[in-house]
Amino acid sequence: MPTIKWRRGLYAITDTTRFNSAELLTACTEVLEGGAVIIQYRDKSGDTDKRLYEANALRILCHQYNAFLIVDNDVDLCIQADADGVHLGPNDMDIQEARAVLGPGRILGASCHQDPEKAVLAVANTANYVSVGAFHASRTRPDVAIVDISILEKLHHLPVPIVAIGGINLGHAVPLIQQGVEHVAVISDLWNAHDKQQHARAYAALFSNVSTFFDRGIVT
Repeated sequence: MPTIKWRRGLYAITDTTRFNSAELLTACTEVLEGGAVIIQYRDKSGDTDKRLYEANALRILCHQYNAFLIVDNDVDLCIQADADGVHLGPNDMDIQEARAVLGPGRILGASCHQDPEKAVLAVANTANYVSVGAFHASRTRPDVAIVDISILEKLHHLPVPIVAIGGINLGHAVPLIQQGVEHVAVISDLWNAHDKQQHARAYAALFSNVSTFFDRGIVT
């Protein structure tokens, strides 16, 4: 894998229910052109051949834009596609078990939802970043409880990037970035946009233009 610099910015999560493979690659190209720094490949279809093809294609595409490809909840696919890492939810593979399979060179992200203690434990078990949310109602995960932005104060001490997730749009992103999150993860607001490249660029601009109340000192 090439060496890619970790950058603050838009974390785009794919919605493969609305795109075929060609449309998915086109849409992801647009958001990468707009400045997305991470794409998470999230596909629940169970179509092994499709998933491997799309993950491979997205890895090549992401690396052309100095962006990471993260695979959702599939360590085997991550390795097969030579992706940069995997993201695990609380009910997915154990973090230590995943690290043993992935080795030290790949990114391991973990969801902690509304529980700062889970975030601390995930980092102790070698997670490279943690996600927090949902901060707003989400059509993707309507079952997840809404968390108050004040939770971010309890994560300021963590030495890894924080990803905010859950119903985020351009307006919602501003206070989260002000509180020092390194990434906002976006699904619907991004893929629903008529001009996906311009919409991604607007997110990227927030990270450049919005003042941050708290800087955890992470070099990104």
